[in-house]
Amino acid sequence: MFKKLRQIIKKPQNTEQTKTIQPIKDLDGWITPYNAEILLDTDLRRKYLAMIWQQVSMTREMFDTLYQSPIERYAEMVQLLPASESHHHAHLGGMIDHCLEVISFAIKLRQSYILPPNAGSEEQAKQQDAWTDCVIYLALVHDIGKVVVDIEIQLKSGAKWLAYNGIPNEPYKFKYIKNRDYELHPVLGGFLANHLIPKKTFNWLAQYPEAFSSLMYAMAGHYDKAGVLSEIIQKADQNSVAIALGGDITKLVQKPVVSFAKQVVTAIRYLVAEKWKFNNPKGPSDGWFTEDGLWIMSKTTADSVRAYLMEQGISVPSDNRRLFDEMQSHNIVESTPDDTAIWHCKITAESGWKPKNSFSLLKLKPEIAWENIDDRPAFFAGNIIVEETTTKDDSETNVISNESTEDDKPEAVLQEAKITETITENRKIAEPEIALTTEEVSIQEPDNNAMNFVLNMFNTSDSTTENDMQESEIIPEFENITKHSEKVTEPTTIQKDKSSAEELKKVEISDFQNTQFPNADPLGIEFFNWVYSGLKSKKITYNHAGAKVHIVNDSVFLVTPNIFKEFLVLKGIQTDEENLNKIQYAFQSLGINKKRFTKNDSSNFWTCIVKGRKRTSKMTGFLIPDKNLFFDNKVVLNNHFLTLNEE
Repeated sequence: MFKKLRQIIKKPQNTEQTKTIQPIKDLDGWITPYNAEILLDTDLRRKYLAMIWQQVSMTREMFDTLYQSPIERYAEMVQLLPASESHHHAHLGGMIDHCLEVISFAIKLRQSYILPPNAGSEEQAKQQDAWTDCVIYLALVHDIGKVVVDIEIQLKSGAKWLAYNGIPNEPYKFKYIKNRDYELHPVLGGFLANHLIPKKTFNWLAQYPEAFSSLMYAMAGHYDKAGVLSEIIQKADQNSVAIALGGDITKLVQKPVVSFAKQVVTAIRYLVAEKWKFNNPKGPSDGWFTEDGLWIMSKTTADSVRAYLMEQGISVPSDNRRLFDEMQSHNIVESTPDDTAIWHCKITAESGWKPKNSFSLLKLKPEIAWENIDDRPAFFAGNIIVEETTTKDDSETNVISNESTEDDKPEAVLQEAKITETITENRKIAEPEIALTTEEVSIQEPDNNAMNFVLNMFNTSDSTTENDMQESEIIPEFENITKHSEKVTEPTTIQKDKSSAEELKKVEISDFQNTQFPNADPLGIEFFNWVYSGLKSKKITYNHAGAKVHIVNDSVFLVTPNIFKEFLVLKGIQTDEENLNKIQYAFQSLGINKKRFTKNDSSNFWTCIVKGRKRTSKMTGFLIPDKNLFFDNKVVLNNHFLTLNEE
């Protein structure tokens, strides 16, 4: 199918001359509103629409009614708004491009699923079109709430405009709302779907309760209750984001769409906007903004940037010094007088906070961290004092101090991870060593090559058999988990020689300080924070096939060792027995897991029985009775496939 489509795309266009969206902005920055015919009339968008039509196999008239018309209404609602402020598809028109891309991926992924699960072949054939409808409609609205609650639209007359009112009646400008609620936009899908999808279509879908309920749950932001439908859309969304950021959705090394330097800047801007806190007057921060520039913790930066890019499928140097060299060579960070990336500084706050230990910092120009000058915070109320050159290793870890204490002793001095496991890197950066300006690091609107890249991502032949798919969809895919989890034993004390002691240092990687667990191992705190933020952002799923987090007996069940392995992989650390024991001990230091007591012994590990249609298996993990630690006050339901073994 895709070979034919690629041939069609490469043929010369015999239609009338392509319309262009000009002018996009006038001299004062006002954007002209357009109708759907013009908005969708670009080479890339026409090709996406053609691919969607080919995938669904129906007459043009049916396609126009069921899909083309809702897509056109979507385009008129979102206009030329971007899909994110400084992340993926951040260009004008990014919402439309991202939406069409996710739909294209979702339809292809849907072909690998036999829906509904647990139904016979006759019933599956009967409901095939209904489930395809649900996949396309959920892909259509999965991010649309952003244009209502994340972005403020102002008309030229000064009036505010709400996107669901359709095409603006005059030119407009937009800005992202500061301190916006990131959990609000996912729940608006159902509301906005009423403006896009005909009621007759919903009436027809209501004949299929399982498909209809999954769609309604997902449109309302309850992805945890939408089952396979949410899994398809999340995968499609991740693929689209990875492509936009220059990553590879198959985790294999490919020629990047965006240079590595731009990827690093994108990561930094995301972390600055969403994660890092600056200028704490009474204690440690992720960085300090002064008249000289932005000073950020070197190791925190390396770990955070690496984790962010790896989540997007982008290969990153596993050694911090190599990463710093890349950042330095592209002028992302400023060099010291000795031409190194690390600045050794002491910090003095006007509030009286003055840690004795020096900090290992990176220095950035403000335009690298903030695209918009209005987003910059006030200058730090204090001083950053650069120490004279010493022989310190550039890879030394930052020192994080407690809040003002008598002795200002550091909470932890963490050694730099000397990682021996390297990531294969065929990406060769051959760009001039020039300073990155705001214009140079902006993500540009995709060209036609993006479409070919998307097409090449798909495998035209599905090797999965129907029986395989029935089994994998009817029964959660716990086999991959239980294969390893049954072998997990209680972490044991290992006699270490000098070399193994050095290996142990590799996992002491966190600069994190958290008052919720004052006596815990910093590594355990960082792991907890990673799971918590992953569940909140839906990057970590639960109660799904293959998930590493489940709800059982109203408690949180973390599957071992898989979830710990994933954390170590994201940090670029070997997943050997020694490191796994180290991180599991660190997690236990939080004191939140429940122990299992037997007559003669006790253990930190619990076993769950996984009951499928054809077989029963087991998996091992930690049990955390307080669900609110990970889910706050969110209502989460038990996984009915799991039974906790309390014997």
